[in-house]
Amino acid sequence: MATGEKYLKFRCTGCGNCCKEPLLPLTDSDIKRIVRHTGESSHELVRWVDRNGIDMDDEPEAFVMLRQGKRVMVLRHEGGGCRYLGSDDRCTIYNHRPLGCRIFPFDPTFKEDGKLHRLKLIQATDCLYELDGENDLGKVQALHGKHLAATSAYQAKVARWNDRQSDRKSLGKKVQTAADFFRFPRRLIGSEHAARRRRLSPRSERPSSLGTRDWLPLPPENPSRPLSLRTASGAATPPR
Repeated sequence: MATGEKYLKFRCTGCGNCCKEPLLPLTDSDIKRIVRHTGESSHELVRWVDRNGIDMDDEPEAFVMLRQGKRVMVLRHEGGGCRYLGSDDRCTIYNHRPLGCRIFPFDPTFKEDGKLHRLKLIQATDCLYELDGENDLGKVQALHGKHLAATSAYQAKVARWNDRQSDRKSLGKKVQTAADFFRFPRRLIGSEHAARRRRLSPRSERPSSLGTRDWLPLPPENPSRPLSLRTASGAATPPR
């Protein structure tokens, strides 16, 4: 039996703590999914935090170089928790939630042959779980792979953006803003304008193609492994 395989019996008790305290780093695919569903603009659901606001010094590739400094893009909290947490402690965008939420609390590693090597539970908060449930290892592995791929693709975009900002600084130009980042590349949040039009126009219907040519600029905002829930205090509890 692989180390920690017992955690496949994890069962969520619906305490909602994972949606209240820790911060969730986002990828561009997470934002696209939420924007398409809610019709909100990306700056409404994103908060930018610096290294003092989140414990991610071990993941420098997640930090975006912005005019106000290096920041990590996380899901915005309001009223003591995630802005999409309902009064009943249930997610109001459950079918469209970020991949980091979907894989939580599992932190698996697999051998080269695909077999489970180790399974940990991410302890970013006080999770009141039980071990009387049942989770399919194949589904956990598939979701883990999807999360890794999305994180890798996003961090590659961050690297290209950061290279561009370094070039701008060397030429004596200002580093660009969060609004500019959302337009880099333009496909990053390309569905946002289409979602706005569906929300504002009573006659609009879901377009067959979510183009990006008419995407509206957003106002600027203040300030390796898959991105997962992190403590906001800067002192993450290690997974067990």
